[in-house]
Parts: sequence; structure tokens; C-alpha cells
Amino acid sequence: MDYSHLYDFIASEGGVTNIDKKYILYYDETNNPRTFRLTDNGFNVNEHEFFILGGIGFESDKSASDDDIDELFSKFLLQGNATEVKFKHIRENAQDFLSLLSKPRVTTLIEWLYEKQYLIHYSYIDNFYYTIVDIVDSMEESWYGGPGLNRELKDHFYSLIKEYQDWFISLLIEVDYPNIKNHKKFVEEIVDWIWSVNIGDNFYVEYLRQSLKNYRNRQLVFLEDNEDKVAISDYSSFYANLIVTYPKADHIFDHELSVEELLNATPIELSGHKVINYKFVDSKDERLVQVSDLIVGVLRYWMAFLESVNIQNLSQRLNELSELQKVKMKKFKEILLHSLDISTGFKHGIGSNEFELKVSFFLEYDFL
Repeated sequence: MDYSHLYDFIASEGGVTNIDKKYILYYDETNNPRTFRLTDNGFNVNEHEFFILGGIGFESDKSASDDDIDELFSKFLLQGNATEVKFKHIRENAQDFLSLLSKPRVTTLIEWLYEKQYLIHYSYIDNFYYTIVDIVDSMEESWYGGPGLNRELKDHFYSLIKEYQDWFISLLIEVDYPNIKNHKKFVEEIVDWIWSVNIGDNFYVEYLRQSLKNYRNRQLVFLEDNEDKVAISDYSSFYANLIVTYPKADHIFDHELSVEELLNATPIELSGHKVINYKFVDSKDERLVQVSDLIVGVLRYWMAFLESVNIQNLSQRLNELSELQKVKMKKFKEILLHSLDISTGFKHGIGSNEFELKVSFFLEYDFL
């Protein structure tokens, strides 16, 4: 499959810096349900847990030496029968991000990344957000004001849906979303629902409601000819997008059989780049993939923390941290910022504006 148009977009309008440098990028994943779909009772997995693909990275001439990796692993003090380091070994039953940062092995990982100035790269997908935005994208009117208006409509619509989540998911189940047969019924249900709730003077939601009225007797183009109740059939395209973003990099992934089969069936092609270097390995044989497992585990807890708090309350939550917690948060933040200084593409997400604002607030927060 030719990804040249995607690469051209990422390199120009996407604004990714240092896209053509050589990197060595290791990956693992977390919260991968293989397929994200509706059941008779909701989604097959927790819809608020983000799929994350990422890990540790290096500029090509600054890779970690065996001695550096030995140093890290020796400090974990794992039992001799451990064949590889997994996130569960450093999590030590922590239930949230703040308690996770108190764990000695997590502290060891953060200190190692901070002192060595190694890179973190990651891509996340808010599965629920990704599922419902096709409603907005199907409407021509959502693009009249350009990408900015389109994003705002999605953001405000998504926020409203989360307030009335049980009702909305039951509607999706009823209509076999995203393979809708009766568009008129679906549209009228949403229009009537928005009218019945208190949206105040929310311009974006009202614009959406008025625009949807035009689709009572028209098709929502992205919500037909799909598989019943299958929102995301597989995650291989997200792997491919990361590979294409950095075509001169070496990409090393943990084995994921279904993704490997799909990528092999439709090889990645990119004009001007004869060789795209990516491979899948057994994590037992590659310690930096194991390190990537630890990193995406920490990122999962971090994103769950951000997702759980209202943006208006985020400052208060961060202000309430102990001095020791602030020191650890600052180092974690500095690792993320250093990585973005090397390339802005080391942070990529498909999610709401609100969540991205929380990420930005965290990265700009003065912990000390």
C-alpha cells in the first residue's frame, strides 16, 4: 500500500520536526483489544482506556550500550527466575499514577531515562472518541470552517456524549453502529436528544444539531457499508502510520501476530524510500523492547490520571502533590519535553481537544 500522500501530509501540514533523521525506535503496546466493538451490553473493553503504542527511542548515534542496559536491569533487583522485565514487576500493585511514582523500580526507570537523556515516543488512541467522530466527519457542514471548526464540533459533541454515555451507547448498539441501516431514525434520535438536554449557549453543539437535521433523508457517508458493531477492526494502520512518519528510522516492535500478518499482506510503500526498516521481535530477546513495555505502562497510568480529572481541577491536583512527588513529576515531564525537542512526532494522539489541553497543561506546569 502506497503511503506517500500520508507522508507528504505529515511532513508539511502535520508539522513534524526532524522527520527525515535516522532514529532507532523500540515499541510495545498497552490496552490493545485487537478489535474494538460493541456488544449487547456496551463495548468489549473499557472505552476510556487508551490504546498506546510507543517506547524508548534514540538518535542513531546515541543508542544505549549493553552496559547502560545492564545498569538499569541490575537496579531492578528482580528474582533470578525472571526471564524478562515486565511492567507488573515495577508496578508492584500500584492502582494509580501517583502511587505508581512512589514505587522504587519506577523511580529507577525515570532516573535512568532522565540521566541518560534517552527519548520517549508514543502514540495513543482514545477508542471511544475515535468511534464517534465519524458522525461529525460525515457532515459536509462540519468542514465549512476548516479543520478548526471540525475539531471543536467533535470535542463538544464528545463531551456531551460522555455526560449521557449510557444512553448514547445503547443507541449505538440499537443501530448496529457504525453500519447504520436507518439513517433517518439515527439522526432524529440524536437531534431530539440534544434538544432535550441543557446545552445552554453552546454554539458548537447547536451548530451540530442544526446541521444534522439536513441528514434526515441523506446518508452519513462514513456510517454505512461497515461491519455491524465493529468500531475498530484492527490496529495495524496505527503501526503503519508510525513507520511512515519516520521512514529512515529502524522500527523494532514486539511480536503482534495479527498486525504482522496484515502488514505483510499489504506491504508499506513510500516513493523516494526504497527500504522501510521495521521488524517484529520476541521481547525476551530484546531488552529495549522490554524497557518499552515499562514505558508504555507508565504512560498508561499517566494518561488514565489525566483522563480522570477535569481540566479545571488539574492545577489543584498538581498543587496538592508532596515535594517528593513534584520532583519525580518534574523529571518525568522533562523526559517528555526533551523527546519533543528532538521531534514533535514523538507525541501523537487521536483524542479530544480537552485531553490534549490537559497534556499541554501538564507539560507546561512548573512543579518546582
